[in-house]
Amino acid sequence: MIKTIIAITSSLLITNASNAQTNFSGTWSDPELEMISGIQYSNAVPKQIKVTQSKDSLKLESISAGNDGDVTNTTTIALNGKQSSRISKTSGRTIRTTATWNDRGTTLTILTLYSYANNPHKAEFTNTEVWELSDDGNLKIVKTSDADVTDDWTIKGIYKKG
Repeated sequence: MIKTIIAITSSLLITNASNAQTNFSGTWSDPELEMISGIQYSNAVPKQIKVTQSKDSLKLESISAGNDGDVTNTTTIALNGKQSSRISKTSGRTIRTTATWNDRGTTLTILTLYSYANNPHKAEFTNTEVWELSDDGNLKIVKTSDADVTDDWTIKGIYKKG
C-alpha cells in the first residue's frame, strides 16, 4: 500500500514538473545583439524589458529607442494561445498578438501582426519572437520581422537579469 502511494505521488510530481512553463519574470537589460540578417534598426529590440509573468499572462514593460529619446511600452499577452488585439495610440495600427509554448514549456513564441491603420484586415508586417532561457540564466530572444513594404530582418538579443 505504501509503495503504491509513493509510486502515485512520484508520478504526479514528475508529471507536474514536466508541464511547468519557464518563468521569464524579472528585469532584463543590456542586450548583446547579433544581426542575423537584414538591416539593424535601433528600435528592433528593447534596451530593457521588465517581465511580470502569471499563469495566464505575460506583462511586458519595454524601453526602446525612439525618434525623440527612449519610449516605454506596456503590453499584456495571454499565455493560453488566444489572440489579443489592440489599436496603437501613435500609428492607429491594429496589433494582434498570440503566444504559444513548445511541448516542454521551455520556449515561448510570440507572434505579432501589425495591420495598416486604414485596412485593419491586411497585415503590414509580422514579428515573431522566440524566447528561451540559456543554461547560464540569460534571456535569449530571436526576433524576425516579415514586412510587406520594407526589408525583412532577424536579430538575436541576449539579455542579462538584474
